[in-house]
Amino acid sequence: MDKLTWNRLSKLALTEKVCLSWGLLFLILSSGSTLIFPQLTRWLIDFVLTPKNYELLLPAVIGIFCAFVLMGVAGSLRYFFFTLSGERMVLNLRRELYKKILAQDISFFDKNRTGDLMSRLSSDCTTLQNTVSVNVSMGLRNLAQVLGGFAFMFYTSWKLSSLMLLMIPPIALSTLFFGKKIRVLSNDFQGSLAQASVVADETISGIRTVKSFVQELNEVNRYNSRLENALDKAQKRVKTIALFMTVAMLVGFGSISFVFWYGGHQVVTGALSIGDLTQFLLYLMIVAIGVGSLGGLWGDIMAGIGASKRVFDIIEQRPFLNDSGKKINDLLGSIEFKNVSFSYPMRTNVDVLKNITFKINPGEMVALVGPSGSGKTTIGSLIPRFYEINSGEILIDGENYKNYNPFSLREYVGLVSQEPVLISSTIKENICYSNSKALDEEVYAAAKAANALEFIESFPEGFNTLVGEKGIQLSGGQKQRIAIARALLKSPKILILDEATSNLDTASESLVQEALNRLMKGRTTLVIAHRLSTIKEANKIFVIDKGEIVQTGTHEELASNHDGLYYHLLQRQFS
Repeated sequence: MDKLTWNRLSKLALTEKVCLSWGLLFLILSSGSTLIFPQLTRWLIDFVLTPKNYELLLPAVIGIFCAFVLMGVAGSLRYFFFTLSGERMVLNLRRELYKKILAQDISFFDKNRTGDLMSRLSSDCTTLQNTVSVNVSMGLRNLAQVLGGFAFMFYTSWKLSSLMLLMIPPIALSTLFFGKKIRVLSNDFQGSLAQASVVADETISGIRTVKSFVQELNEVNRYNSRLENALDKAQKRVKTIALFMTVAMLVGFGSISFVFWYGGHQVVTGALSIGDLTQFLLYLMIVAIGVGSLGGLWGDIMAGIGASKRVFDIIEQRPFLNDSGKKINDLLGSIEFKNVSFSYPMRTNVDVLKNITFKINPGEMVALVGPSGSGKTTIGSLIPRFYEINSGEILIDGENYKNYNPFSLREYVGLVSQEPVLISSTIKENICYSNSKALDEEVYAAAKAANALEFIESFPEGFNTLVGEKGIQLSGGQKQRIAIARALLKSPKILILDEATSNLDTASESLVQEALNRLMKGRTTLVIAHRLSTIKEANKIFVIDKGEIVQTGTHEELASNHDGLYYHLLQRQFS
């Protein structure tokens, strides 16, 4: 185990030092009672059975029974405290991991797939949980018994014990060799399992697409392929662990065979009593079983260390943005881009935006239009600072937005997207997602202004109606109106509408557009639109093509320029 991993796990263990201390106490009692048993057995043989001293038989048996009771009770309490502390540690670790995942920048989620992150939250944390609870407890118990057993073996016969020490170097070398190999294979296995989780997450989240193209069989085959790869890695790891256990057990049982031969010779010559040899054999079996168990646990511990690396890599990854910068007490809502260029982190060689310059005054409605992939949505993503620009400046109320606390800035920015995301909860909780402290009257007013009240009240449960996963129980227009109500409840100073009506039928579009008009009133609004009929009232329209602003003007000005891109977009849309 490297120093970094040791420091990580030590800090994790310190959070449960009281519970672990109790576990350690009962570990000592459990191991001690196990090590006392061979002593009592020797005494029974040499002082009761051999001289046939019947009077001491009952006290000897009672002593052995008490040792067994202490061993059982202390062992159970050891398991309880170590397992409980492990559960708590990993619960806190999961909580911290989830918090850190949510704290990452948007670019982090562009690079890391959802399935892999879910794998770290579930299987990696579970593997680590077993390591820091049951495996550590068993490992410490076996280690204590191995060391204690060796000490009593030397006390019984130092000559025989010295010969046993010759077995330690091959065990130590095999532990080092196999341990490194198991750790690498465990890392590979966790990675392969994460790949299978990625496929499952993509398939289940896009199940309608899968079924519409009748791709169930292909997706099953794709998932099976990833599982087969994970199984192959698991088989290699299990084979390595099994080989290590075989080596350890062979050395252990070879030692027992040697003791029978050499110890038997010592008994015959009178150097050892029968009780001494029996005691030595019992201690040797305790040591052999302990070493064999440590061999098996070593593989699990290495798997846990591999899992801990994947977990801590995210926990210790600092997001580019933090909560530094000044908080915003009020915002007028002016937006200005000055020579802004941008490329996505995964494609740094492709400029999505090139020297973009424009200004939006407070309360203005400005539209962005252009072909797909021209950079419209990217501009909308830069205003709440989801990404860092390559060059240039973005000014909010005349000040570089990098001077603001990014979380404070986002409190003043509302977003209604083409595909609104709803949480799997009630309609009320979805509306309140932007303002958890909102009163019932405010929620009601927001729903009414969003033209959502009629369909909400048509449900038997009203505002307490469950929307299902991702709002599956609602139509597209209903989901969009819930999203508008959510934005209204936030009451943002800057509003970004990203294709908010593009997926709706005519009837739904009319209701949504009416709600959007109420939402836009008095707010700086950036409308990203394909349907040019929805932006005729915009104060300004910026036409974007290949990351550059190629035209600027009102609808009438741009429509009258028959050589411009806007005119061609109009002709194409209304032809």
